[in-house]
Amino acid sequence: MRGIAAWMVLTSHYSHLMTPSPSLLQFLWTGVDLFFVISGFVFGPAIFAGSFPIKPYLIKRLFRIYPLYLFSLLLYFLITPDHPDKPLYFVKHLLFLGTTSSAQEAFFFNPAYWSLPVEIEYYLLLPILAWIVVRYVAGLWWILALFLIIRFTIIAGATPFSIPEPNFLGILKIHIPGILIEFLVGVVIYWSYQRFGLTASRHWSLAVLAGGLLLWTGLGLFFIDQGDQGINKNLWLRAYFSFLCAVSYGLILFGLLTLIRGQNALFILAAALLGNLSYGVYLFHTLILRIHESTGISIPGPVAYLLCASAVLVLSALAHHLIEKPAREFGRGIARKWS
Repeated sequence: MRGIAAWMVLTSHYSHLMTPSPSLLQFLWTGVDLFFVISGFVFGPAIFAGSFPIKPYLIKRLFRIYPLYLFSLLLYFLITPDHPDKPLYFVKHLLFLGTTSSAQEAFFFNPAYWSLPVEIEYYLLLPILAWIVVRYVAGLWWILALFLIIRFTIIAGATPFSIPEPNFLGILKIHIPGILIEFLVGVVIYWSYQRFGLTASRHWSLAVLAGGLLLWTGLGLFFIDQGDQGINKNLWLRAYFSFLCAVSYGLILFGLLTLIRGQNALFILAAALLGNLSYGVYLFHTLILRIHESTGISIPGPVAYLLCASAVLVLSALAHHLIEKPAREFGRGIARKWS
């Protein structure tokens, strides 16, 4: 699912190569929402475990996220044109502070970087969530309700993040106070899967999957018809459109998990390959697109898409084996010593 989410984001950013108008390809930017749901889901066991070894957890997260991110940031620094604020932007991105000022700063090196500070904030908040939920399971629902209200309040007063100087709420909406509800969808899906998924009938699983697909399709069709303007002109849609996308992905995830119980070697291999390359695909796809566009070579859009996507896969595979995998293993070794 991580691999699918990364490919969705890649395709949304490459969609202009094939069509200039709003389309389902552009709607695939919601793959970021799927990432958030997955992050909530995979840390469900830690949240409900009853104990949380914080030091090993933080060490593993550091070596999982930072080495490949740093490598990609250095590459983007090399290919990005000079700008008076370029050194400052670089330092702030090193510290995951690139989304604290403006869209120009946040998107200067790589637009996809905007979601990484949110992930880091979630990782830092997760031990607190675990402490609350272990002591009071219903606290998960109260937290979700609270942050649904917080999200609406933030959006009601936020200026667009795309303007030169967004207000405080305009910045806060792309940080954990505004996006925690999407992670919590994943946590709720994990809880639901543990409680109901293992015994769910095939008909029930198909119904949940169909519900998720129908919701996603409806949101996609609305986006194609109305675009961002249609979302932004209504406060409720502006506040909860991405949350509804996360809900659709949560339902799809639940349905798939309850349907795919028998695993074979080919399935496991394909899933592992998609998952292993997902972070690299997410980090490097804008880099390859910028290199392609800088050449000025005119080739048909679908061909450009295939060539760029293939280059992203190659670079992601190399980075995984040379940087990401060794760094993760090194981090796990250190974490074991702190266990």
